[in-house]
Amino acid sequence: MCKAVLPLLYPNKDSLKDCVFFTIFLGANDACLSQQQHVPIEEYKKNLQWMIEYLNQMDLPVDHILLISLPPLDEYKWGVTEIAKGLPLTRTLVNYANYAIACEEVSKLSQVNHINLFEAMIKQRDWESFLSDGLHFSRKGSEFLAKILEAFFADKLSGLKWWFPDWKTINPITPEMSINGDHESKVCCCFSAFGKYLVMFLLLSINTLTKYFEFEVSPITDEQQPV
Repeated sequence: MCKAVLPLLYPNKDSLKDCVFFTIFLGANDACLSQQQHVPIEEYKKNLQWMIEYLNQMDLPVDHILLISLPPLDEYKWGVTEIAKGLPLTRTLVNYANYAIACEEVSKLSQVNHINLFEAMIKQRDWESFLSDGLHFSRKGSEFLAKILEAFFADKLSGLKWWFPDWKTINPITPEMSINGDHESKVCCCFSAFGKYLVMFLLLSINTLTKYFEFEVSPITDEQQPV
């Protein structure tokens, strides 16, 4: 399904030009042994490889791709749900482990980033509480993965240098002086996330703005400055 949808969502290089990181988080349904959902493990690996190669063709570097393995399965909790519905048991923890290994093998072969969520979760003493019904994440499970991703991206960004000082250290009355100690450095960028939107605030003087962008604006005089 995802292999077929990927080219429709991202049909050309322009559609991925603003992509910073692309995550692929598949396997829980592929590992299900029901005829409707099951994808044999070798085909699963080929599908992952194909998607990675497609993203490469769209000029997305391999170090901008992240494979996340499927989480473990609580067979007992999920089995109770399925039996109550009169459905056969088609998911096993052992099979999930095999697909997690397969995901890691693809990541090594393709040299993309990888998080072994199966291994990370099953090491936790209360990992079953991370799954609401034995298969899908509970709030605790979602928070567990979020913390792993937070640490992953923090490590990736740790080598980047600050271009401007922390906003908390800037004098709101004379921000220009706080930034670089002179009146020529007029620009300070502060980023703040609101839901899915990233908002950028610029502290600058109109005189400096005209130096960065080629258009003419009448400079603000001292008499025009707000009180």
